[in-house]
Amino acid sequence: MMPKSLLGRMILILAGGLMIGQMLSAAIQVREREKSLSRIIWTQAAQGISAYVRLLDATAPAERKRAAALLSAPPLLVSVDGKFAGEPMQGEDAVRLRALLGQYLGEGMPIRLYSSGQKVPFYWPEHASFGLETRLKDGQAIAFSYDRGVSRLLPYRLLINLVILFAAVLVLSLVAVHWVTRPLNLLAEAADELGKNMHRPPLSEEGSAEMRRAARAFNSMQARLLEYLESRARIHAAMSHDLKTPITRLTLRAELLDDPELRAKFIKDLEEMDSMVTTSLELMRGMGNGEPVQTVDITALLESIQEDQMETGGEVEILQSPKIYYSGKPQALKRAIINLVENAVKYGRKATVSMEEAPKELRITVRDQGPGIPEDKLKLVTEPFYRLETSRSRDTGGSGLGLAIAKAIAEIHGGTLSLANCPQGGLQVTLSLPTKDFS
Repeated sequence: MMPKSLLGRMILILAGGLMIGQMLSAAIQVREREKSLSRIIWTQAAQGISAYVRLLDATAPAERKRAAALLSAPPLLVSVDGKFAGEPMQGEDAVRLRALLGQYLGEGMPIRLYSSGQKVPFYWPEHASFGLETRLKDGQAIAFSYDRGVSRLLPYRLLINLVILFAAVLVLSLVAVHWVTRPLNLLAEAADELGKNMHRPPLSEEGSAEMRRAARAFNSMQARLLEYLESRARIHAAMSHDLKTPITRLTLRAELLDDPELRAKFIKDLEEMDSMVTTSLELMRGMGNGEPVQTVDITALLESIQEDQMETGGEVEILQSPKIYYSGKPQALKRAIINLVENAVKYGRKATVSMEEAPKELRITVRDQGPGIPEDKLKLVTEPFYRLETSRSRDTGGSGLGLAIAKAIAEIHGGTLSLANCPQGGLQVTLSLPTKDFS
């Protein structure tokens, strides 16, 4: 039940602690209020009884019943020659109440206290209620019954103050917690984006000393990673480029072989090596970031790829869609889509291309009519130099870099490349590109 975010947890802790503190504070205030209120009520009762006793003492015995009837009114009832039907009041409450009544009636006044049948704590009563029997100066018995309810509800002003204080502290807590956790959210977003775009802008080194230090360390890590990847790409590209020269020399020498069959085998192997070197260079270029970002007419780009494929005998169908423009790297995007279309034509006889523009991404889907790919191999075929057994023959060729290049180009745009087998047959490859500016 605990919130998963740091913001939620800090708010829960602050709000919970504040609420507990407010409730304890309110309970203390209410208890003190009840104590003060109960003292006032008991004092008023003692004063009223004392005044009635003095008044009845001054009244003629024949008129006392009539006077008592006139004086009786809630919460204090009085009767002459009456008795209180109840249990004698015992305990600390009785001692305190007897002492209070003695202050007003006199220490020598006979007093008998009776309970009303309810528990009557002296300082926090449910009801200020009791019965009392005493005697006038001439010895006539007189009985009093006092019953006055005491409100246990929170005072209206206290409740308003608590609500206002709680709301004010909660709002300030929300602002403070958001202020503290916002740099952490930015750091998490930057780390997530770094996996998609290594050339993202560095983090702003601002905020608290701890956050500045974390941002500085993150930017340093990004710079070192970028330097390592670019160095590795340069070495790989240089090696691939340098290999083309000896391959070309070997091809020329193979042409001089007298045996036609042996010459054909040498030339085919060399062409295959040259294709692998070329695609390796393309992979390194695809992983690079030198090409500037421009607005690309995706519809026109697909139509030009369709024309090129049809000239070489490939069958490509583009499903109708409105003109779509995308801010990206034109040559890299063209290379990625060409690889997907060529794969579909080579292994699935026909490529069907569709586009869908969602609120936050552009999806380009290429579907073929081939046998598909085993489910356990779907993720592996996008790895460099990985080829399925059916594509290892010399008839089909393939270096295993086409999908890897497309995947690398998708990732430098902050997107993804996903593969899935269609229920009706064939393979569907989706190139998802975010529509936000990734540069």
